[in-house]
Amino acid sequence: MEPIVYVALGMALGAGIAGAASSFGVGIAGAAAAGAVAEDEKNFRNALILEGLPMTQSIYGLITLFLIGMAAGIIGGGGFKFAEPTTQNIIKSAILFGAGLLVGLTGLSAIPQGIIASAGVGAVSKNPKTFTQNLIFAAMAETMAIFGLVGAIILIMSL
Repeated sequence: MEPIVYVALGMALGAGIAGAASSFGVGIAGAAAAGAVAEDEKNFRNALILEGLPMTQSIYGLITLFLIGMAAGIIGGGGFKFAEPTTQNIIKSAILFGAGLLVGLTGLSAIPQGIIASAGVGAVSKNPKTFTQNLIFAAMAETMAIFGLVGAIILIMSL
């Protein structure tokens, strides 16, 4: 396979999987938020914050897309650095593919985070004093995505 294919797949999978997962997570939490606000408009602020948590995985995917693009020379000018299909360029391109895949797969944590945030919206609407605890519960799912982003940055910087 040509090196550009590895790099393009890495960029697409990192941003695409994480973005799709964020969409599901925000959708799940958003449905609960809409219900909580329908019951009482005072729930809007807390529900909005909890609903937005699963969105961060898509940001990690986008950051990774740009980092891979810059590392490969696709973004920022200079042309594609690994155009020649040498063994070394294929390995470097495969590393960038792995970085994107890592962020994409760990970005799937947005889905369970949306489920947790959804439950948190319901809990906070009944007892607003539990907002911080429910925010922490939902943020715990974020940890895997952060680890994935850090791992991807390490892979990209290894080139």
